[in-house]
Amino acid sequence: MVRSLLLLLLPVSIGIGAALPAGAQVSELGLTGGVSYYIGDINPYRHYPRNTHLAGGLVYRYNFDQRYALRLQGLYTRLEAYDSDSPDSLQLLRNLGFRTVLFEASALLEINFFKYRGLTKDSRNWTPFVFAGLAYYHINPQNRLDDTWYDLQPLGTEGQGTSAGGDAYKLNQFCIPFGAGFKFAVTKKVDIQLEWGLRRTYTDYIDDVSGTYVSNATLVEEAGPLTALLADPSVLRGTEVNTGRARGDAQTRDWYQYTGLSITFLLTRFTECDAIWDRMKR
Repeated sequence: MVRSLLLLLLPVSIGIGAALPAGAQVSELGLTGGVSYYIGDINPYRHYPRNTHLAGGLVYRYNFDQRYALRLQGLYTRLEAYDSDSPDSLQLLRNLGFRTVLFEASALLEINFFKYRGLTKDSRNWTPFVFAGLAYYHINPQNRLDDTWYDLQPLGTEGQGTSAGGDAYKLNQFCIPFGAGFKFAVTKKVDIQLEWGLRRTYTDYIDDVSGTYVSNATLVEEAGPLTALLADPSVLRGTEVNTGRARGDAQTRDWYQYTGLSITFLLTRFTECDAIWDRMKR
């Protein structure tokens, strides 16, 4: 999955490469690992890392020069959240929850604050950096009922595919990753990078929660009793009291976050020719 998603992003790397000036070009390959968490209707606390999970993947970095680099990254993690863990009494009453495995492939432009890893006098073996780009990711939200996990998207818990209206949301989406970090050259061939980043998505359904409650009777008749049970697991289910009430906040979008440490190994190095090129540009 990650390999195929990375192939989709190769044209982005070619386009960015064509837009930047020619010169020193150094490539790196390595691993990234860290933690992630989700922000959305079931965990609305943006800066509260609840239900964090390990994340990891592959990194390829192409340094156009000492300031600019393109990073291709494949990431695997899991996101989850449950109303039962919330201090909010209304969330406890709602009693929704989800988990999903997430695959992400991204193309990120990195901008170093200082000239990094060069041979000129003003180059450094460390630098802060910022990054932003485009990512393509896959999700599949699930929830548990009687110790069995069910895929939620095909069920249409908010009336998708029924007379209540609405189309099923997509499990494959694009998002905008951005963040900041710090790079350090451990040796001439080994780099370590620490980063913190957010993913701004364009869906409110990473958690399968967005709009309003659909009539329990409608769900039972048109989608089945399993859909009705997972759509409203609160103590009020089956009473039609919740019908038409907000199940989530449709005016917001879901986010997820990744904090990680990467170790990369240089496949090529800056040379004296690159230093001459750098002086010529000035």
